[in-house]
Amino acid sequence: MDEEGLLVRMRVSYRLFFYASLLLFFAGFAISARAQNFLHNSEASVSAFGQFTSSVSGNGISLNTTDSLGGQAAFRHSFHWWLGFEGSYSYTRFNEYYSALPYSVQHNFHEFAGSYLVSGSNVLGFRPFALAGLSGIIFSPSLNGGQNLPWQGETGLNFGVGAEHALMTSHFGIRIEYRGLYYKAPDFGDPALKTGSSRLTSEPLVGVYYRF
Repeated sequence: MDEEGLLVRMRVSYRLFFYASLLLFFAGFAISARAQNFLHNSEASVSAFGQFTSSVSGNGISLNTTDSLGGQAAFRHSFHWWLGFEGSYSYTRFNEYYSALPYSVQHNFHEFAGSYLVSGSNVLGFRPFALAGLSGIIFSPSLNGGQNLPWQGETGLNFGVGAEHALMTSHFGIRIEYRGLYYKAPDFGDPALKTGSSRLTSEPLVGVYYRF
């Protein structure tokens, strides 16, 4: 390529860079403004919960679990004072006891949930709410207690009821909730562990929230 052609290319590149920078600059303002409007009716929360899962059986296999403690991070946004949505991530770890195995299978339990949110009016300082939606679940066997089994993904239905109470300011408060999660029991791809049954995991939560 000759020197003149190289200069032309450089000019075009500089112009593209300049216009792209302007576009990103103004887009940043637009996104920032929208984000502020979006966060106006939003909440972020962290909670601790207890995990209690029902026993199931099927195909001649019985399955029991240990109880455990876990944590949840959630984000809520309300379109109206009574209607909105929640996105959340929950984590805990517990053991599965299959009658077909002489040992337990320990795994990390990851849940990614999206739910519709319905809220009520304040009653004695408490604001009740209810949730229902879908969850993506990942069963990830631990390194030491997972018996070298592969991870497994499942979908589930989640639902919950609870209440919030502001503390000192309307922007900060506590949240109590019962969450239920209904899904198919894991088999980690092993036919010898397949019950073919669905089960209920109950998760009573206590946490704090911040309202933007």
